[in-house]
Amino acid sequence: MLKGHTFNLQTFTSEAFALFIDKFLDGKCGVAKGCALSNTNTSATIGEGYFVVRGRMLEIIDNVTISNINTNGFYSLVCEIDLSQTNTQDTLNQASIKTVYGSSSYPTLTQQDITGSGTVYQYEFARFKIESGVITNFTDKRTYVNMTALQQAIENELEALENQSNVMLKTGGSASGDFTFSGNITIDNLSNSNRKILC
Repeated sequence: MLKGHTFNLQTFTSEAFALFIDKFLDGKCGVAKGCALSNTNTSATIGEGYFVVRGRMLEIIDNVTISNINTNGFYSLVCEIDLSQTNTQDTLNQASIKTVYGSSSYPTLTQQDITGSGTVYQYEFARFKIESGVITNFTDKRTYVNMTALQQAIENELEALENQSNVMLKTGGSASGDFTFSGNITIDNLSNSNRKILC
């Protein structure tokens, strides 16, 4: 059975869209706009903005604050994707902003392959300690999705490919080494004086 996701009268599923976005971003997660961080003695806030987690695009509206954090220990402020939950038309249940706790060290985040068989991925915005009931060592852990950097990386790869001595571009170039041909060689658009094959 063949299913079309970008065809007339066909359904484009969230799973397919997230997979292609994740591949395009090479598995990178991060903030695209906004999502400023702030904290008080007992609360942590992520401001309005846009971010992506393994191909899943999210928006924070009107800030999100986790309050009454006062148990001593180590915390990560995360967005947790949990695909085992079920959304409704009115409520997003598969994603939430929360803290993950460790009593003696920063917790190990759950980061399963949610474009494959995994269901849970925790993207870290910040980490901090609670000492004597107060937030300390608040550290920004955000990463960023930067299309300019991605484009530059692609251009660098293409340039490196062009500079390889064993690659001959369609528009010209030179190469050294032994070549084996089977079949005919046809040369078009050259004057008679330039019709040369050196053996």
